Amino acid sequence: MRAILLFFVAATAFGQDFSDLVPFNDLGTAPYRYGYFGGLYDDGSAVIPADHLAGGLQQASLIRPLDATGKPSPGGKIVFMSVGFGETSRIMRAMMAMAASDTRVDRGSLVMIDAARDGLDAFAWIVPMSPGNYASIKSNLLAPAGVTPKQVQAAWVELLNNFPPCPLPLQSCDAYRLKQEIASTLRELKTQYPNLRIAYLSSRVYGGYATTLWNPEPFAYESALSVRWVIMGQVEEARTGMLTWDSRISDVRYETGIAPWIAWGPYLWANGTRPRSDGLTWERDDFQADGETLSEKGARKGGALLFDFLLHEPTATWFRNPAAPPRMHAARH
Repeated sequence: MRAILLFFVAATAFGQDFSDLVPFNDLGTAPYRYGYFGGLYDDGSAVIPADHLAGGLQQASLIRPLDATGKPSPGGKIVFMSVGFGETSRIMRAMMAMAASDTRVDRGSLVMIDAARDGLDAFAWIVPMSPGNYASIKSNLLAPAGVTPKQVQAAWVELLNNFPPCPLPLQSCDAYRLKQEIASTLRELKTQYPNLRIAYLSSRVYGGYATTLWNPEPFAYESALSVRWVIMGQVEEARTGMLTWDSRISDVRYETGIAPWIAWGPYLWANGTRPRSDGLTWERDDFQADGETLSEKGARKGGALLFDFLLHEPTATWFRNPAAPPRMHAARH
């Protein structure tokens, strides 16, 4: 069965030319394919809508040091956790190394936990698909750091499927399946971590150097559509007061506590060595031999993107040292 699946992936993905892909943050209102257009948010924009940002700022204002039982405490902690697979973990660990000695980062209450791991695709974050994952995080990561699930208040989420079935436009394609799994993961995260207020979502880095059949392009590229669909589903629900029409996403309202408030984290994709508008590229040596696993160099590149995002994101004030002087910076995306 696995051989048949991999053959189908090869036939539907490797048989196409994706060398002309434009990053979604640069594509704007221009078309991608199959009736889909660019932009990280609505109307081709790479900027968060003002009304959704206002909701995020309100949620960020509720993030504060909590004790082990989840009650506000001056001596409490704010846990920021990564959720995802091996790529997520490598980027998170690189970012944590950069933040370790940086005076702009909160040194008092912030605790960063890398909960992402190799092999943990989207199913591993959805109970009952993998009920042991959260128990392992609690006992092997949170407890040794002296914190509890009730102190987890922010997360960075990057998900994938290990064996994507097919790219767009088929209804069984990976992008459609992944949006359902992202939404399910967000609801499960809120159940496991009831004080989780904010989750930043990222799609994958460039997959064009892949030498395996597991995750070639355009799966990495199209995962951005999955992220956008879920975020805009939450935006739509907040604007209308009704559940989104998209049954694969369903209820992701943060106002009712079913899910955390969500927005784009760093957008990581660039078309290989072709610079995107902010200069980002991905070279072959940013990856290990399989062309998919980030090398140390590639992890540092991704970590720098995440670190810069957290230093400048308006809803990430909890990450930053309030005593650090402000710095000028470029646009987020």
